[in-house]
Amino acid sequence: MTEDRKKIICFIDDSDFEHELVRHEIAPFAPDFYFLQTYTFEKTKKELAAQKPSLFLLDLWGQDPEVEKPYLTPKAELENRLASFKTLDQVYDGLETFPGDQTNEYLKRLFTIVDSWRHLFEMVCDRIGQNRKYGLSNLKYVRETYPGVPAVFYTRKSLISDAVAMIQAGADGLFIKPTGSNDIDTRRLTREYAPRLLADLIAMMNKNEQPRLK
Repeated sequence: MTEDRKKIICFIDDSDFEHELVRHEIAPFAPDFYFLQTYTFEKTKKELAAQKPSLFLLDLWGQDPEVEKPYLTPKAELENRLASFKTLDQVYDGLETFPGDQTNEYLKRLFTIVDSWRHLFEMVCDRIGQNRKYGLSNLKYVRETYPGVPAVFYTRKSLISDAVAMIQAGADGLFIKPTGSNDIDTRRLTREYAPRLLADLIAMMNKNEQPRLK
């Protein structure tokens, strides 16, 4: 049983660093809750036993065991691909005399750069074996085993395509992990973000617990 029968938030993530962040930078701001932290849904279910959690906080991206030979993309290949990306010079070239909606044209040109990087990132992640199967499979198990318990994603690397997949899978929400310039900065940003994150999670739990009108 959890200490003092506190409400339980189940945090499932495959990263030691993320578990440290929750344990040291988030959990201290929520003394009325017990954070059950595991790496797999199976472990979570075993530790919960007959207890029912109040919310699942799920990581999205994890290592895909079906990728048999994950590898890092060589630097030279990335450099070759980057050479074909549009540059800022191309974004601004002729923009002042563009004969239409200049603002929209400007944003479209900038987005071509962003979109190129997005596709590059997805390719690199596929080769490493990192994808959203980890989180979506955990969400599926949550829905099957604990129907009615809210489940949200807490992720750092998600893309717009991931957001669509999460919505289609029935996630109750999405929260973005703060990212600093280094681990120390990320810890600081996580600690600063913790009260707001917890307020949003508590609001979600309270809403879920309200009786529905028949």
